[in-house]
Amino acid sequence: MANRTKSVAEANASTYRSVAMLAAEIGLSERSTRSALRRGEIPHIRVGRRFILPRAAIAEWLRSAGRHPETNRMASIG
Repeated sequence: MANRTKSVAEANASTYRSVAMLAAEIGLSERSTRSALRRGEIPHIRVGRRFILPRAAIAEWLRSAGRHPETNRMASIG
């Protein structure tokens, strides 16, 4: 039973527990966040009606926000 509890705790640490928590962290309303998730703008995994929100993927998405592939390519050349 201790291993299962540890696995659940690790999974919770690697994902946002709710859309509301994600929304608060990125500074959007819950409604706007849900809309962006449905449009596929925010990385997620969909299981039925539930959104699984991986912290690592969302952090990378936030880090790369606003970058343009052409700008990145030119920076690596020059």
